[in-house]
Amino acid sequence: MGRRKIKMEMVQDMNTRQVTFSKRRTGLFKKASELATLCNAELGIVVFSPGGKPFSYGKPNLDSVAERFMREYDDSDSGDEKESGNNRPKLKRMSEHLDLLNQEIEAEKNRGETDQEKLESAGDERFKNSIETLTLDELNEYKDKLQTVHGRIECQVNHMQASSCLMLLSRK
Repeated sequence: MGRRKIKMEMVQDMNTRQVTFSKRRTGLFKKASELATLCNAELGIVVFSPGGKPFSYGKPNLDSVAERFMREYDDSDSGDEKESGNNRPKLKRMSEHLDLLNQEIEAEKNRGETDQEKLESAGDERFKNSIETLTLDELNEYKDKLQTVHGRIECQVNHMQASSCLMLLSRK
């Protein structure tokens, strides 16, 4: 069928949904592998298929990443909580952290949509004219800056998604 832009909404047909999940899961794991290789990052991803089957990817492995993640939260706990065996304060903090991350993601999505609307309403001609006036060196510099920003955004999104997945796992 080729590449084309699709609407970001749930796929209604169950067979198509499963195929979409499989393809996107493979792409997600490939991107995670690239991030781990390029940035020497430790990462873990857990996804559940529409049928409820879990899939995971971790570098060096999911267990060590999850243990490290949980250890960081354990280090911030007070001795009283550890001695009493009460995990509710820890779970509450983790839940609040997850909620905060979700709010940040939603705010960034809204900001992106607003910026896109502004670009579209500004008119293509005005945008083209400002780019067309740049020299080749300025365009290359602008391109490099955009790629740097794009890379930072991708890293932050991946970090936030991994944190969210691990937070959800820790709730269970």
